[in-house]
Amino acid sequence: MRPTNLIALSVAAALSATNNGVAVDVSGFTGNGYVVLNSSATGGAGQTSDVKLQHSDDGVSGWADTGVAFDQVTNAAASYQAKYVSLDQFKKYVRVVNTLGGSTPTVTASVSLVGDKDQG
Repeated sequence: MRPTNLIALSVAAALSATNNGVAVDVSGFTGNGYVVLNSSATGGAGQTSDVKLQHSDDGVSGWADTGVAFDQVTNAAASYQAKYVSLDQFKKYVRVVNTLGGSTPTVTASVSLVGDKDQG
């Protein structure tokens, strides 16, 4: 079965500092699906953007890495990456962490989840 639902884990936003995104409830998603990064290149030489997912039971505390991380984005080119993952591995809440490096870094990025959602 093909994934049928799309939600934004982080909406497209211009960042100039490391960002811990908002908690998104993904508890209804089951099976396998895709997590998709759509990112501009970083703003200049030596700047980096490292994007990963964390999850939590309550969406407030106890955040831990899920093991889902994208390849580093630099100023070389924009980046579109998709990771095929088990959605069952996630706790109730997921957030996107975008760690920026370098001198006065900037990047614009979004992350989406595409998968099957339990309609029950």
